[in-house]
Amino acid sequence: MLKSSRKPILAPPQAEKEYSVRIYPDQCDGCELCVEFCPVDVLEIDLESYNSRMLHYAKTAKPDDCVGCKQCERLCPTASIFISEKEVS
Repeated sequence: MLKSSRKPILAPPQAEKEYSVRIYPDQCDGCELCVEFCPVDVLEIDLESYNSRMLHYAKTAKPDDCVGCKQCERLCPTASIFISEKEVS
């Protein structure tokens, strides 16, 4: 196999601050865009629960791993995910 000297342009995201992930399950349609594009696998689809529209919805699997990139928030077609910086006390 050929060795490549190519390197990633951007470094992997690193958490500088703590973030909270808020998901509104009744708005979520379970499209999985947030799950697929999260660089640190914070989200997953809850296959055991349904929202009021009888759809599986996204939930936070590893909330402490969020790096605040807001990919999920930007990609969500139903605007049901919000990322905010936690208050440090």
